[in-house]
Amino acid sequence: MLAARLLVISIGVVAPSIASAEPGAMQGACKTDVKALCGSVQPGGGRIRECMKEHRAQLSNGCKVSIADRMLEHMGHKANN
Repeated sequence: MLAARLLVISIGVVAPSIASAEPGAMQGACKTDVKALCGSVQPGGGRIRECMKEHRAQLSNGCKVSIADRMLEHMGHKANN
């Protein structure tokens, strides 16, 4: 249950960068998921993030791990500020 909540929170926090042009491990790990699950969704306005949330159970393990890693990194930056 905690893992599911953590994933939902992490998708909300970091999913915008999945759809961006920023290079990185998460974009690579989730690129196939975004294309397969949200390919028909027009980027912008948080639509990709919402699509990813709706399909969180279908995300690949690599994408889930990458999102969780990014969330932990994001939380670490907040704690240091």
